[in-house]
Amino acid sequence: MRTRWSWVRSFAPLVMIALLAAACGGSGAVPEGEAADEPAVPQTLSAVTEEGPVKATVELAPPDPRLGDALTLTLTVEAQADVTVEMPAFGEALGRFSIVDFSPRERTEADGRSVQSQRYTLQAPMSGKQRIPPLRIEFLDQRAGQAAADGSDEYRELLTDELAVEVASVLPEGSVADELRPLRAELPELRGNTWRWLTALAALAIVAGMAGLSFYLKRLSVERARVTAYDKALQRLAALEQGGFPTPGEADAWYVELSGIVRHYLEDRYGVRAPELTTEEFLQEAQSSAELSGVHRDLLSSFLERCDQVKFAAYHPEQAESKEALESSRRFLEETRLLPDREDNARRNAA
Repeated sequence: MRTRWSWVRSFAPLVMIALLAAACGGSGAVPEGEAADEPAVPQTLSAVTEEGPVKATVELAPPDPRLGDALTLTLTVEAQADVTVEMPAFGEALGRFSIVDFSPRERTEADGRSVQSQRYTLQAPMSGKQRIPPLRIEFLDQRAGQAAADGSDEYRELLTDELAVEVASVLPEGSVADELRPLRAELPELRGNTWRWLTALAALAIVAGMAGLSFYLKRLSVERARVTAYDKALQRLAALEQGGFPTPGEADAWYVELSGIVRHYLEDRYGVRAPELTTEEFLQEAQSSAELSGVHRDLLSSFLERCDQVKFAAYHPEQAESKEALESSRRFLEETRLLPDREDNARRNAA
């Protein structure tokens, strides 16, 4: 009996130490089924802007892309009943990005509110910090008691906030390896009618996309017929001038807006597909217009090249140069506008 108790007393301290260690180690454990709170990671970059009866939401996803990733830009505009909304034209303010896909939608809620959206699939031109400039939405408030004092229709505009996104490079950090990787094995040739089916499907998708885009642009042109091309462009120039001339480091967005005003005027005035064309393509398209004289084509060419220097060549103009560019665009509008008796005919033909 004495031997048995001595054996128990020898192991008692070890048992106590084990119990104390278990108690201390378990005090900070997270109960099963409960997770520590972690900050939510945003899936999109977004900005919301409101102006009177109109609310615009801009979303860009993903928030942390790599060069080559597809970016999805979604513009959603909600307007109260009896408010006519004119969405941005195709590709407006997106000149630095390549447009892979475009999808407009529109619906009317039970309470009369209209909801319009534009979804772009974009490709970034390069890595580094990129920006989506403000998008312009025009609207006409026809609600009771909101009409202008003189009874005329006057469009107002809403500018969305700018979105900035950092596009990561696909190159590894540090120096690039000196040795190139060996060529991969050749891909197996597709047999049978696989290529024919792929070609047919691609052609069908292109035709369907062009038909949808043509319908959308035609609907926009009918709405624009309510206001002359000259009057709309002049209003936008006045609003741009009222905001002041940019400093050399802030001229990029200002010149995008200025060239956009002239391009949209030419689209409404001459039917030239201005927004989605490069400067060189647009000038070639303008050659086909018999109403645009050689002097005006030269003036337009000089003006657009100056804007491209700021947008793509990192040129930083002084405020005096920006003022001269605005006056040049206003002179172009004055010299190419329709005469008053021809404006009424043009508006009736467009309607």
